[in-house]
Amino acid sequence: MQTFSLAPYQQEFDALLVSDTHHKRYLSGFTGSGGYLLLTPSGSELLVAGKYWQQVAEQSPQCQRFCTDQDGWLNVLQQRLDVHSIERLGFEAHALSYQQVMQLTQALSQQLVATDHVVTPSRRWKSAPEIALIRKACEITEAAIEQGLAHFRFGMSERELAAHLEFYARMLGAESIDFLIVVSGERGALPHGRPSERIIGRNELVTIDFGVVYQGYHSDVTRTFCTGEVAPQLQQLFDAVYCAQKLGVEMLAPGIAANRVDHTVREYLGSLGYGEAFCHGLGHGVGLQGHEYPLLTPDSLATLEVGMVVTVEPGVYLSGLGGARVEDTLVITPSGCESLTKLPRQLRNIFEVADMVKNRQE
Repeated sequence: MQTFSLAPYQQEFDALLVSDTHHKRYLSGFTGSGGYLLLTPSGSELLVAGKYWQQVAEQSPQCQRFCTDQDGWLNVLQQRLDVHSIERLGFEAHALSYQQVMQLTQALSQQLVATDHVVTPSRRWKSAPEIALIRKACEITEAAIEQGLAHFRFGMSERELAAHLEFYARMLGAESIDFLIVVSGERGALPHGRPSERIIGRNELVTIDFGVVYQGYHSDVTRTFCTGEVAPQLQQLFDAVYCAQKLGVEMLAPGIAANRVDHTVREYLGSLGYGEAFCHGLGHGVGLQGHEYPLLTPDSLATLEVGMVVTVEPGVYLSGLGGARVEDTLVITPSGCESLTKLPRQLRNIFEVADMVKNRQE
C-alpha cells in the first residue's frame, strides 16, 4: 500500500472515488476485482460487497470498510459523502463507463469532477518493496524459461514449448501469466506472434518474450535462442539487435529524455540497414501493469528518474526470414541503472541451455 495525498487537488475536488483496479490495489492493498475506494481528507474507505468483507479486513486494515449488500453501493456512497460533507467528488474518467457516470450523476447530490491521471503519476517511482516484487517476478520468468527449454526436442511445436514455460512459471510461484510469445523461423518476424503449431526446426532463431505476475507486479524479458548454427544473415541480424540493446541500456540514467534513448537506438539500427525493420517503441514502464508510464518511444515526453522501472527491447523483423529481440527490465538508479533480469543476452543454443539446466539439477 502506498500513501496518497488529496492536498494538491483541493482546488479541484474534495474527495476522490477510485475505481481503477490497479489504483485500488496500489493505494489500499485490496486485490478484489469489485468495490470502490473512497479517498477523503479523513482517510480511506472501501465500499464493497459482503463477499469481500474478510478480504478487506486482511488486506486493507488501514481502511474503513462499508458493506454495500443491503443499501446498494450508490446509496452507501451518498451516505459516506454526506458524513464527510463532501461537495465535489472526483472520479476516474478512464475507469468508468458512460453508463456508470450517468448512474453517479442521477444518484448523487454532489458535483462530479472528471479526473485524468491523478493516481498514475505516483506510480512512476517504484518503492523498494515494489522493486523487490518486480525482481522476484523476473527471477520466476527467467527460471521458467531455462527450465522449460530443458524439455526442448526437435519435432516440438511453438505451442508445446510455450506450455512447458508456463508450467514452470506457475510451479515457481507466478500467480498468473501476463503474456507469452514463442516464435521461430520465419515467424520470428512477428513482433507479437503467439505460439502456433509450427514445428521448431534446426538452425533457426527462436524468440521468447515472457511476462508473469507475482503478487500483483509484472515481469518482462525477451531472449532469442538458436537451434544450431544459423545463416550469416540471421547471425548479423541478431548481432545488430544485441548491440542496439546494449547501447540503449548503457544510456539509461536519471535526467535522460526517454525519446533520446529511443532515437539513439533507432538511429544505430538504421545505420546498419535495419531502420524500417524496427517497428515498435524501444521500451515501457513495468509495475502493477505490464505496460505503464514511462514510454521509451519517439514521441515520449518523459524524462527518466530514479526509481522508475523500464524495459529496453529493440528488435529487428524481416518478413520471410525471421527476427530477433533482446529485452531487459531495469530500474533507474542514481548512477545509471540496474538490470532486474539476469539471463545471458548473447545468442545461446537451446541444447546448451538444456545441458546447463540438467547439470545444475544433478
